[in-house]
Order: sequence, then C-alpha cells, then structure tokens
Amino acid sequence: MAATEVRNACYKCEEELVFDVKIGRLDTCPNCGAYLHSCRNCRFWSISAHNQCIENQGEFIRDREAGNFCGFFQFRVVGEDASAEINAHKAKLDAMFGGGGAAKPTVSWGAPEGGKTERPEDAARAKLDALFKK
Repeated sequence: MAATEVRNACYKCEEELVFDVKIGRLDTCPNCGAYLHSCRNCRFWSISAHNQCIENQGEFIRDREAGNFCGFFQFRVVGEDASAEINAHKAKLDAMFGGGGAAKPTVSWGAPEGGKTERPEDAARAKLDALFKK
C-alpha cells in the first residue's frame, strides 16, 4: 500500500514547498518572502469562519499574513479544500427547499389598457414615492 505524498504550497505565490524540519514562526517562502507560519498557510484558515479560523480554540490574530505563535497551526495541503463538503451541504439545502435548480417562473408584463408598458421597477418606485408622498 503506497502512501500518498503530502504536498504543501505557499498561499501567496503557490510555489510548492518541501520541509525537512518543522517550520518556525519567522521562516519565509524562498520564492516570494511571505511568512510560512501564518494563518493564510494554515489548514484551519477560512475567510468565512469567525475570526477566519475554523479551530474554535485558536486565539485572535490580527494580521493573518504575518508569522505567528499559534499552537494549532498545521500547514495546509495542496488540493485540500472543502468543495466536496460544500457541494454536499448545498445538495441537502436544495432537497430541503424544493430542489433549488427549478427554473424561475417567467412573468409577462403586458401593456395596460392605455397601451403604455411600465417596468416593474418603475411601478415599485412609484408606489414607494406615493407611500412617502414624495
């Protein structure tokens, strides 16, 4: 059984990196100079998470691109993303709320009796102006 090789890359320049030893807080990418022990290179970093970290015990770090002392840091693996998990959650939501992929009904805005066609946006704006007597 062959073990799959873990590949790491810098978040900034995407240069593939090989580590012989554990990286330190001030180690930088040999290609672009970005800090390697930073939130942006961590597998727990997520722009959509609270404090941009999915590790709920991690301390708040102001500069996500600077080297830091986070004890939970794990270098992210190339190709490791949450797209499969996201798609599974979207499928569950679609099933819960009626498929989500169904076509939206088309609305035909025909001309009123006067022959003048009014866009829905204009009608809504007119009603809003009338409400506030503008």
